[in-house]
Amino acid sequence: MFAVIGRYDEVFKIEMDGWSFGISNYPGEVSPSIVHRIVRELASSFQAAIEHNVVIDILGLAQKFSESAKSLLHPEEIALAMVAQLPNPAILTEEQRCVLGQVLDRVDQAHSGALNNFYRRWNLGVRDAA
Repeated sequence: MFAVIGRYDEVFKIEMDGWSFGISNYPGEVSPSIVHRIVRELASSFQAAIEHNVVIDILGLAQKFSESAKSLLHPEEIALAMVAQLPNPAILTEEQRCVLGQVLDRVDQAHSGALNNFYRRWNLGVRDAA
């Protein structure tokens, strides 16, 4: 386990709480496309968190977003969409790849196949990602 750099875990939590609040208080009906658009916007936030050694709780975050969207989307769908926004391991340092691995492992334990989807996204073989 690596030390979080610059208390970035607090910054990340505040940002995710803000997005969740925004979904909850969206004027009008929240649609799946809105939630997916927000998840795509999180790519840079996920990268920054991993670069600061924050092990993102994708499952908890997906559950929170699902509840904010009044369970319009299943948390698993949101979690897998979030996994697709994680950074390419090729641009990360070895330490950051370890953090990314911890994030992916947690999701894959709950939703088997998440890891394979991630590997396919970045055209990685299982042996290449290790």
